Amino acid sequence: MELKGIIFDMDGVIVNSEPLHVQFECDILKSLGIDFPKEGFPEYAGLAMDKFWLSLKDRYGLKQPVEELLAYDTSMRAKAFREHDHFDTPSGVGSLIKSLKRADIPLALASSSHTLVIDAILDKIGFRRYFDVVVSGFELKNGKPAPDIFLYAADLLGTPHAETMVVEDTANGVLAAKNAGMKCLGYQNLTNPTRQDLSMADFVSDDFSSVTVDQLKRIVEG
Repeated sequence: MELKGIIFDMDGVIVNSEPLHVQFECDILKSLGIDFPKEGFPEYAGLAMDKFWLSLKDRYGLKQPVEELLAYDTSMRAKAFREHDHFDTPSGVGSLIKSLKRADIPLALASSSHTLVIDAILDKIGFRRYFDVVVSGFELKNGKPAPDIFLYAADLLGTPHAETMVVEDTANGVLAAKNAGMKCLGYQNLTNPTRQDLSMADFVSDDFSSVTVDQLKRIVEG
């Protein structure tokens, strides 16, 4: 086998946005009368948003349908990200992506975030041009940790699942990659509010600057 394509998660992988997501979500929940502690978010990291709201609806007895809560969240979050001035990217991720492009390896972005949020972030960090395919989990029925988003992204890329690698920073994301039968690079983003268990990944790094194209190829060839 050889490396035919790579699928990058967005939040926490190509942009240090997880702390912002937590803050924005706390603000959204507060507007609904819910005082949700920040330390309660780790279990939801990387989870599909419909599952997130279904859980909170049950937990807090919210009367609104999940669809209404999801639409409200999407609208408020997209507005917050559009108005945010600056997004930091993990050290070395831009160089790694450019190296992969020079090696003619097709790249996809697959995020649980809504398309409106993805667009706002990609436009501000200037990474859109690097990705051949961009997929939102909102396009699919089953979100992470189900494998659907990665299977769909690989199919759009035209790359065999077993020869496609996923780059993820959450336990739910890594599990989704493994459920898809794909190799996974687990990125331990040290700016995230909590440390995620990435032990199921084939390789774990906290520094993209130390990751090379040849190294990723060897993982798939492995």
